[in-house]
Amino acid sequence: MTEIWAHRWKIAIGLLVATAIGLLIYFNRESLTKESIIAFGHSLPAGLLILAFLILPLLGFPLSIFLVLAGLRFGFAWGMVVTAGCIFFHHYTGYWIAHSYLRTKILRYAERKGHKVPKVGEESPVWFTVLFTSIHGPPYTFKLYLLAVTDVPFRIFCYVGAPVYIAFCVLPVGAAAAAVHMDVTWIYIAVAVISVAIIAWKGWRKYRAKT
Repeated sequence: MTEIWAHRWKIAIGLLVATAIGLLIYFNRESLTKESIIAFGHSLPAGLLILAFLILPLLGFPLSIFLVLAGLRFGFAWGMVVTAGCIFFHHYTGYWIAHSYLRTKILRYAERKGHKVPKVGEESPVWFTVLFTSIHGPPYTFKLYLLAVTDVPFRIFCYVGAPVYIAFCVLPVGAAAAAVHMDVTWIYIAVAVISVAIIAWKGWRKYRAKT
């Protein structure tokens, strides 16, 4: 019963926050121009933004917000450089956290949420990591720690898992950068990259199913 009420409270809070954001945008719709967006993007302190990008996603803050801010502040190329660096940092730090004294707390939290630690079993750790990180739904932070507590080796966790996440960051960073600079080329490139990745992913899954 307690869990049901807790879930309802989360939904209610989410709706209130969404409503507040919607009203804020509505009443300020006339000031939300290209110039104001550009000014906002360039006004973000680069050092503080990067520091927040490094730390807050490890604490559960939505990754998507930082992807948009990185695109606004740094543009596509440098935004992806910052994003890649931060995501690799998340993996290095997240793996260390998951294998410290916090491991037990992470496992208990996962159990309370109804998630079991996935077992690699006989599957290739590389294939398992690609599959797990490609699944949409669970928050970035939760997936990061949950994969870290498995028996996936550190090198695969970092050097396979991180690039998969980075590939999925191309579209939001590119879209934010294009919105500021009005350069739709990056949106087309981002869409093409994601489309090729999805096609390749589906083809690989069919190949694995047959073998």
